[in-house]
Amino acid sequence: MAKNSRPEIDNPLANMGLDDIVRGITTPGKDKEPVVDANGDPAAERETKRRKRGKKAFEENLAKYTGISEQGFAIWLPKEVKKRLELIRLNAHRNIPLRSLAAAIIMTYIEENEESLNEL
Repeated sequence: MAKNSRPEIDNPLANMGLDDIVRGITTPGKDKEPVVDANGDPAAERETKRRKRGKKAFEENLAKYTGISEQGFAIWLPKEVKKRLELIRLNAHRNIPLRSLAAAIIMTYIEENEESLNEL
């Protein structure tokens, strides 16, 4: 019986690890231009800066609204929203009052999206 001989296929990924393959797919290559925003800044850098600024703003708002003893105004939240806030609070590495957490999240969102909210 004759043995079937198949041609050898050149595999460009044969000598690469999975992490190298994924990195090659997900990072923009030299021939691709990175996505830029309206200011000409790369969108990925802008997103990272926004996240860092958002975390800092959130921490500042959390400190600002923690320990306030005034009554404030009552607002109604859907059960799903309150449950999510409680999960965030429980998973935090420190004791955060639910009222302070909600206020900090809301104010951080308002501060970061003020232009969009003014267009509503």
